[in-house]
Amino acid sequence: MELVAIVAGAVLGGSGGVYALVRLLRGAWRVNRRIVRIADAVTELSPNSGHSIKDQVTETARIAARTESDVKKLRRDLADHIRNHPGRQE
Repeated sequence: MELVAIVAGAVLGGSGGVYALVRLLRGAWRVNRRIVRIADAVTELSPNSGHSIKDQVTETARIAARTESDVKKLRRDLADHIRNHPGRQE
């Protein structure tokens, strides 16, 4: 109802009404932009077969865990090698 009153004021009230209508439309456009930004952010954070930020973070965490496991295995193997092959004894 308020919108109808503003539009009627714009038509009947001259430049003041036009100014009010422009301000209203500008405010509506800003609200719409914020809603679109929020929707884009939510979409980006939801998983979608490897293309979202969440999927990339999950993949990076998986790779880091695998690398940590590989380093631990290499350390064990190196410690075993040094223990079993102490080198030359002169």
